[in-house]
Amino acid sequence: MHGLSLRSMVRKPFQCRDCGSVEGYRSRPRNVIEKYILPVLGLRPVRCPDCFRRSYQPFFVIVRERSEAEVRRRSAA
Repeated sequence: MHGLSLRSMVRKPFQCRDCGSVEGYRSRPRNVIEKYILPVLGLRPVRCPDCFRRSYQPFFVIVRERSEAEVRRRSAA
């Protein structure tokens, strides 16, 4: 397939449904459902750094890890 892996074809970038931002980062699970049930369904909590809206996104959506978002926010302050 011309050097494209299945993983690269399936993955897509994050886009916030509220503000349209294309940046997102993983959010900590808040409860038992988010920690144990969502992963079984292929979902994870994601937060938009611009409007702070939290949503559930499939695992294949490209987002940053939480530590990267915290470092970015601290350096901006």
